[in-house]
Amino acid sequence: MTPTGASYGLDAPGTVLALLIGATLGLLSGLALAATSTHGRLVGAGLALVATIPLGQSVLMLDYAGRRKFQVRDRILDSIAWRGDEQVLDIGTGRGLLLIGAAKRLQTGSAVGIDIWRRKDLSGNVAGATLRNAEVEGVLTRVRLRSEDAREMSFGNGSFDVVVSNLCLHNIRSAEGRQRACVEIVRVLKPGGVALISDYTRIDEYTAAFTRTGCIVTSPVRINCFPPLRLFSARRVRD
Repeated sequence: MTPTGASYGLDAPGTVLALLIGATLGLLSGLALAATSTHGRLVGAGLALVATIPLGQSVLMLDYAGRRKFQVRDRILDSIAWRGDEQVLDIGTGRGLLLIGAAKRLQTGSAVGIDIWRRKDLSGNVAGATLRNAEVEGVLTRVRLRSEDAREMSFGNGSFDVVVSNLCLHNIRSAEGRQRACVEIVRVLKPGGVALISDYTRIDEYTAAFTRTGCIVTSPVRINCFPPLRLFSARRVRD
């Protein structure tokens, strides 16, 4: 169920806008060609048909933002048997989707969210929006925010029982940087702690990076949404 008043933004808003513009131009061009001649009708119909692809993609991304995010949140977080006393880190927290979902599963534990707050990655991507969502969902006292880069975190070794991250790591442009972020995640995990990582791309790269650190990595599973996500866990081996 969507929490009343909580808003978690539109991912890649520039991409959604570009898809909508492309679809609109394609449909208008198709209609214009269809009015010219018999041949134009055929070409125009084909162009309009092609334009439905970006239109459908943009509709699915809007649906994810408005409704399916909460289903995805539960799908990811239900992967863990929560005790309620965990220390949780959400990497690329944005407007707090996983951060707040994790905090709702805690009683004595707490959750920290980090981000570099780029608005091209998420509409309204500011810390104030995250705190408003935490207040709406009743967990404001159990969450903290920090402006940090996943490749170089300030937390001490073994600080967290659980690390979560959704649609974040692909935004690091270099393979070296993504590898560094994976190593940092393992560093801040407690022995026996688990990381839950979901993304729509580069999953094989991430799982290989975690495997190289000695983590026990599960096979990725698909999450039914758009863009289609794959989720895996990486458990730090106990010392």
